[in-house]
Amino acid sequence: MKQLLNKLLRFRSAERGNVTVEFALVFPVFILILTSSIEMGVITIRQTLLERGLDIAMREVRIGTGAQYSHNDIRDMICDGAVIFDDCQANLRLEMIPNDPRSYTQLPALVDCAEQAAGSDSVINPVRQFEMGSSNELVIVRACMLYDPVFPTSQLALERTTDHNGKSALVAVSAFTQEPR
Repeated sequence: MKQLLNKLLRFRSAERGNVTVEFALVFPVFILILTSSIEMGVITIRQTLLERGLDIAMREVRIGTGAQYSHNDIRDMICDGAVIFDDCQANLRLEMIPNDPRSYTQLPALVDCAEQAAGSDSVINPVRQFEMGSSNELVIVRACMLYDPVFPTSQLALERTTDHNGKSALVAVSAFTQEPR
């Protein structure tokens, strides 16, 4: 019994392996912070490029007074400006809604992104609302882009909207006044 007690006391006072315990407790936290930082950087770049593409396209629409742009034309202009997204045409969904600035009505709170069948790249929901507006009318454009996250499991301080395929959503909004025709 005395031998067992002595062994337990030596084991308790031994310091071998304390670095391993510290590493096992601290390393996952550092990896979580590192992956979340990388993910936030990539999200920021993607959001910036989506807004840049939307701004470039809306400038073209605003200045091109005589042209009638379709949903696909504007989507392609945005995708040309937002070069970082994979399969941009299939993952981008636009809403263009004319609005009266004197009796402004807000956009629907629910952002409608492209919906794809599970495991498929084909979009299954049609265009929600897409009207160019008339001369001197306020037009609000909302773009929703789905993308695959770099680290889908890094959730530290990241609030994500995801679909059933695991894609995250980015939303950009722009407004312009249609030039007189």
